[in-house]
Amino acid sequence: MEFAPSAIKRLEAKLLLAVLVASGCVALCGCENPASADEELILSLEKQDWAEIDLGEFNVSVLIADDPTRQPDLTEYQESVSLHYHLHCMVDEENEERVQEFLDQRKGEMSDEIIRTCRHASLVDLADPELQLIRSQLRDFTEEFMGQGIIKRFVFSDVVLERF
Repeated sequence: MEFAPSAIKRLEAKLLLAVLVASGCVALCGCENPASADEELILSLEKQDWAEIDLGEFNVSVLIADDPTRQPDLTEYQESVSLHYHLHCMVDEENEERVQEFLDQRKGEMSDEIIRTCRHASLVDLADPELQLIRSQLRDFTEEFMGQGIIKRFVFSDVVLERF
């Protein structure tokens, strides 16, 4: 009968371990990183003071090279894509006039930069739903003339990539 109490003790130890592991898992499921929640709150509060400026609709046709290491051969039919999107930028309300004035003065340059960036991008970059390459190039272009952080974010909407 000595055997039964030791088996019960082992069973109790395993049960206790299982309860501890289960309670730890439950505790982890409910945990949230407070820093990221704080950052999201700060970002959402900042966005309340942002103004949206419409930069227009863009339709850019791009020849795609069959070999990404060289330019497309213009003597042959090449696969093409067309990228369509609506572009906006977000700025602090106090900078809205300044940015609008800059965009009015340099609208042609801005459009050229957008088209140039699209045409030099790879198919992978154009297919990116966030259009990070174009966003990054536009940020670099505007920061060169206006200073860092004036335009808070470029926003793309109604993005369509067509192959033909």
